[in-house]
Amino acid sequence: MTTMSSTPTTSGSHDKTVIGYPAQSSQVAAGYPAAPTAYPYAVQPPSYTRLYQRRVGPTGSRSGSSFFCRLIMAAAALFAILGVVFFITWLVLKPQLPEFRVDSASVSPLNLTGSELTATWNLTLLVRNPNTKLRIYYESVQASLVYGNGPDGLLLGTTTLAPLFQGKKNETRIRVGLSVVGEYVGEDVVTKISGERARGSVGFGVRVFAWVRFRTGSWWRSRQCLLRVYCDQVQIGFGTNNGSGSLTGQPGACEVDL
Repeated sequence: MTTMSSTPTTSGSHDKTVIGYPAQSSQVAAGYPAAPTAYPYAVQPPSYTRLYQRRVGPTGSRSGSSFFCRLIMAAAALFAILGVVFFITWLVLKPQLPEFRVDSASVSPLNLTGSELTATWNLTLLVRNPNTKLRIYYESVQASLVYGNGPDGLLLGTTTLAPLFQGKKNETRIRVGLSVVGEYVGEDVVTKISGERARGSVGFGVRVFAWVRFRTGSWWRSRQCLLRVYCDQVQIGFGTNNGSGSLTGQPGACEVDL
């Protein structure tokens, strides 16, 4: 009797697939995809260098930002110091606005025909600098004559005056000459002026505009400002025999504003 060997043959040992383990690529049946592995991709460790660059930024950005912040703080401190110095200087010097007053005025002649006006005005303005430590420089000075008071006054004419310099506690008289010939003012204005002249006096207004600057000398001067002067109720008295008139009474101080 023939005895059967219990030991498997060598040729069949490699053809069996152990249950529970993935098949090898050579053992996958044709037409079926290979089973994926448990870890198809290798997990990369986090890049700490990139995270640091995202938070801090490119190399040198932190130092650049610090320099910019210090520059802004230094500029703000400088402006604050200059503002304090300017304010203290302003308090010490105590700048005051100049004072204006119409010192004399005359009209010769004053002719009214239809809706036109012909007249020549000669005025003298008294300008006083009340400052004890500051000089005043006047540039681009213009003087105007209006009929009526306030901003609604009718402009009759404008003339340009020479620049003016005033020392400390100085008083200066400025002569203003202004003429209009056949100036159209309208029939209503001619009627009003004729009515006032018949009652003895006609009220006019004087306007002065100039760019001014206050100075102590060579070490301090203010910025240039527009000076506005309003002199209302300048009454010109007329006689009954001719068209000439002169200032009646003494007008008050003019309103001065910057």
